[in-house]
Amino acid sequence: MFVRVMGRVEVLHDGVARGVQGRTQRALLSLLVLRLRVWTPASLMVEALWPGDRSERAFTRLHVQIHRLRRQLGHGVLINSAGGYRLDLTPESIDAWHFERSARSALTEAAPTHDLGALRRLEAAASQWDGAPFPGVELPDTVTWQSELADLYTRVQVKRAEVHLELGDGRAALDLATQLSHEQPENERAQVLRMSALQQTGRNSELPRAFGEVNRTLTDLGLEPGPDLLAAQRVLACSREAEIRSELAVVDPAGDLTPRSDDAADPSMRGTVLRRELAYILMGKGRHSEALSLLERLEALHSGLGHENLCALLLRDMVAVMGLTGDLRRALRLLGEASRLDERTTGTDAMLRIVRALVLTHMRRLRRAADSLTASGEPVGARSRQLMWWRVRSQIDRRAGRPRDAVAGALRAWDIGRAADTEVDLGPVLLDVACSMRDAADADCFAWYRTVLRHAHDAVRVPLAASAHSSMAKAHLLWGSPETAAVHSRAGLELTQWSGCWLFAGRAAARLAEAEQQLGDAPAALRHRHEAQSFYRRVDFPSPSPVDDAPPAHAVLTPTARGGWPRTRSQDHRRP
Repeated sequence: MFVRVMGRVEVLHDGVARGVQGRTQRALLSLLVLRLRVWTPASLMVEALWPGDRSERAFTRLHVQIHRLRRQLGHGVLINSAGGYRLDLTPESIDAWHFERSARSALTEAAPTHDLGALRRLEAAASQWDGAPFPGVELPDTVTWQSELADLYTRVQVKRAEVHLELGDGRAALDLATQLSHEQPENERAQVLRMSALQQTGRNSELPRAFGEVNRTLTDLGLEPGPDLLAAQRVLACSREAEIRSELAVVDPAGDLTPRSDDAADPSMRGTVLRRELAYILMGKGRHSEALSLLERLEALHSGLGHENLCALLLRDMVAVMGLTGDLRRALRLLGEASRLDERTTGTDAMLRIVRALVLTHMRRLRRAADSLTASGEPVGARSRQLMWWRVRSQIDRRAGRPRDAVAGALRAWDIGRAADTEVDLGPVLLDVACSMRDAADADCFAWYRTVLRHAHDAVRVPLAASAHSSMAKAHLLWGSPETAAVHSRAGLELTQWSGCWLFAGRAAARLAEAEQQLGDAPAALRHRHEAQSFYRRVDFPSPSPVDDAPPAHAVLTPTARGGWPRTRSQDHRRP
């Protein structure tokens, strides 16, 4: 037998549903369902059904109602003792109890990794929701539980949207968040998730109107926007691309970088600063060819004007673009040119050496990378230089098989970035911490990965999101979750191909091949290995194999192995 109290009150015998007739019968069954685990005294039942009536007639009416309910439930289901009455049913035989257990378990298990298994458990819990519990029943205790179950269902739906966003499925997240925000306009978390899903699906043009709708709705309800919604609005307000483009139109209406009289006198003139900032915005959005074209034109202009120090900076900017596309050999050549220019100036030689070390690290030339980092000097001076130094140190240690040192270096960079007086790009630093913890077998890496993805999607940083998905796929492979790894790999592959990050595309394809191999799909694994090779060849990446850094089958971690690794950081770094 199965009892339903969600959406409707009815009893199922062998799959055949029979509705419980009468308000009192439904209220009595609801009360017994609510108090499933304990005996319910007759006096409590009388007070709940007929408040204030303690007469003998009320107890007689109760016995009549109990007799009727027993006939509907069947023999031996509604039992009694000296302590009162109760249903002889398990929680799994009652939809409300079954939903509550499933939902709480799914929410708890979704917290550590947000993998495909967690998503399926959340979906299974959500599918058990058939509507508000105890319809038409107005008892104090049932009203309280009704509210708790409705809140639990909302939390499951919100978590489903969060996991879909993390797995790169913005469309599914948008459907869920939109439905939630319409049903519960005061639910700030659902509104913020809707904004994030709009960004992830490339519908940024709809954001201003969506924010306007939310603000009007909250005003009508007499509510003020909460901190999460205000933070999301600030992210939108801080988007500089349109503002910079309008300023560029004033500085240089023709858009041809024509030098002005004051440009030659001031190498740091306003137009160049704005164009460099615009180039970095274009980089973050994955529009690398536009960013590179803009920087190349700027470098040609200032080379003609004899601004060698500024040319060195612009060459370094171009190296950053090539690092994202994976054109590392060309990046090294440009760094050499920038260094030769810098030798004749008093500029950024130390930073150029650090950037060179970073490029060499990605090319896996670790000894040369370490030499270049050493040649840059101690990590002192500007915060940006210190942060970059520790980032490179961490990456060298990680690729050299020193994960604990890598975690310490990445966290040092994180602390420097958070303490910086000026705005610092913390997205790559967050990713460094996550990758280092992953290689140190620290399961907290998943929390850092989630933070990276939220940061990347909120700021529409396509290359960062692509790299994070690919890197998180490796983490799930190490933790023995090839299905989730495949989902992240596909999300990363789609983003990298769209944005032209061919080195990241090669890594995503390699991760996907490894996941498919573990899942037993050998033909698909071979196809994606060849695809990874083609991406690597596209940027002349010096790697003999696209999957040479993928985890071997014996490298899958077990809970015992993870638990046995030493902690590498203090409690104040437990969450980003």
